[in-house]
Amino acid sequence: MIKETRLSPEMIDALEMAIREAVQERIDTDPDVADCYLRIIPGKWLVQVMYLEESNLTAPNRDVALLNLMYDLKDSYGGNEIWMLNDQAIRRLAESYGELLEMDLCLN
Repeated sequence: MIKETRLSPEMIDALEMAIREAVQERIDTDPDVADCYLRIIPGKWLVQVMYLEESNLTAPNRDVALLNLMYDLKDSYGGNEIWMLNDQAIRRLAESYGELLEMDLCLN
């Protein structure tokens, strides 16, 4: 059985905002984001940020590296990292959840 779920534009906007808030909160509280990943759980629409070890333990290769969702302006200004959200990447990620297929497989 295949079940298709389509999100309204408002839901995509809400997901984008949740992603932004989660990533920005991690930047603000722990600027060492190189080993952090973002997980979106579609059924509950839960957005989590976790370290690589936790990501690999629970769902390897399923999460998105935070580095894919931000820019490092360090090269422009020198010194420590200056993380900025990548608006386009975050929007594309949210839009990628706009149409989801769920399949139930029965193996005999």
